[in-house]
Amino acid sequence: MVYRVKQKWSRLVKGGNGKIAQQFGIDPVTATVLLNREINEEDRIRTFLYGGLEDLADPRKMDQAMEAVSLLHDAVAANKKIRIFGDYDADGIFSTCILYHTLDKAGGCVSYDIPDRVTDGFGMSKRMVEQAFHDKVSLIITCDNGITQTEEVLFAKKLGMTVIITDHHEANYKTDASGMRQYILPEADAVVDPKKPGCSYPDKELCGAGVVWKLMYLYEMLYMEGGELPVDQCRIAMENLTFAAAATITDVMKLTGENRILVKKGLELLPKTENAGMQALIRSCALSDRPLTTTHVGFVLGPCLNASGRLKTALDAVSLLLETDPVKASRKAEQLKQLNDMRKEMTEDGKAAAFEKITGSSLIHDRVLCVYLEGIHESVAGIIASKVKEAFLRPVLIFTDTQDPALLKGSGRSIEPYNMHDELSAVSDLMVRFGGHAMAAGVTIERSSLDTLRSRINEICALTPDDLTQKVLLDAVIPFSYLSEPLIEELADLEPFGPGNRAPLFGCSKVQVLSLRILGKNQNCVKLSVTDGSRRMTAVYFGDANAFLQYIKDTWGEAETAKLMMGQPNQVRLSLAYRPVINEFRSERSIQLQIAHFQ
Repeated sequence: MVYRVKQKWSRLVKGGNGKIAQQFGIDPVTATVLLNREINEEDRIRTFLYGGLEDLADPRKMDQAMEAVSLLHDAVAANKKIRIFGDYDADGIFSTCILYHTLDKAGGCVSYDIPDRVTDGFGMSKRMVEQAFHDKVSLIITCDNGITQTEEVLFAKKLGMTVIITDHHEANYKTDASGMRQYILPEADAVVDPKKPGCSYPDKELCGAGVVWKLMYLYEMLYMEGGELPVDQCRIAMENLTFAAAATITDVMKLTGENRILVKKGLELLPKTENAGMQALIRSCALSDRPLTTTHVGFVLGPCLNASGRLKTALDAVSLLLETDPVKASRKAEQLKQLNDMRKEMTEDGKAAAFEKITGSSLIHDRVLCVYLEGIHESVAGIIASKVKEAFLRPVLIFTDTQDPALLKGSGRSIEPYNMHDELSAVSDLMVRFGGHAMAAGVTIERSSLDTLRSRINEICALTPDDLTQKVLLDAVIPFSYLSEPLIEELADLEPFGPGNRAPLFGCSKVQVLSLRILGKNQNCVKLSVTDGSRRMTAVYFGDANAFLQYIKDTWGEAETAKLMMGQPNQVRLSLAYRPVINEFRSERSIQLQIAHFQ
């Protein structure tokens, strides 16, 4: 069964593009794109187009940041053992490396540990705390975790250790009789988290690595450089910037505000990185000697690091990024790439099983999908949840078996109108454990609670049919004849694209389709010749080619489809939502349309 999400196409119309175009010397279409993203004030436009590291907020505005760096400095000065507790995803891996690299350069006696996805679960565990105590560790610092580990922090404190929490997730809370939230914070010596209640830091959207990067810049500035220095003059912070940028991308954070600046500058530096491990990973993924984009990091490099935490141990990924021997780094990078290839196969199997289960049962009618997949490795549940969410445009919880037959572990991915952390908090009595944020969560439940969870979370769900309709937002409707290489290059200056700063999308209705071919080893590319009457263009669609072809057959019939496939005159007309790109083939450049949506 081919499932097609209901779509609603609309054109964003914002006035004033002519004035902005003239003021900043840009095309009116580019100005329209900025206005469509609510970038409409002179200062915001200037920062968006030309902003740099100098526009980042002072890290001292982050609550308890000063206390945290002071505790770290005291531990380094006294040669006390410091242990970093990271996480098993790319954000946790990069965060661990940023902390280790800085504290090691500062002369600290520092080590790190990463939880095992299966045996420990998310965040620091009591096993990790016990091991740190056994190793005579004096100070624990977490990254990308800890805000919900109240019991583990209490355990560490009882053992006499200093604990610093750095995180970017939401704190857990309970709702009292009056409906007020009572937040539950760990009793650590310092808790640094922009989302912590009461924290006045202006940008709440940093990832875990973004938080520790700001913290380590503060440490370097105060205790290694000895004065007020801008970040671009702090050598270690600049070396770690590529890690903060890559983590921001892989953790799918909004590319607005500080995140946009970190990613934009980090991507500029990434191809020139001197980190042997990252160099090796870039080579193993055949990405050397080219500009790197959010797509390269998010869908090629990042998954290789994530694969270590999913199928083996994230300690392997940390080891790669801290490796200084190029030969050893190349070997480690190739192992991670092979591991990711294996992960891809497991994901495709799980995705197929999930689709079959949803479309073949009453689950298809649920607004929140709670799907149990027997025999699926729990490490790929989150990726499967993401793919199911994209296909069905609904919040998804994918549950898998655990080592304890009485428990199920779930990974959740959400859509914009649905705050998964808040919704799960409302049924927290069913949870053995849970944590996360608005768009993603990890949960553990009793196996016997699955049906109850599915029922209750759908009962309280307030999502409307409109929420579950895919919004195709067109920045402009322009004739093909308006497209030019200078315009496309100018639009590329609006990168990096991602959440909060989507790539510009243009539309054209009732386009005449002149011919169609299906290409690719996996039949995953549709190549079209189209015209809007003003210009003939080549268009490509990367996705389910068979579903694309079936849509045309269902709409215009077999006879018209056959004519189309042979390049003969036909009645097929499509409305296209597309992104124009410059295609280079055999030293020749041409403008091509990349189809994002069709109807």
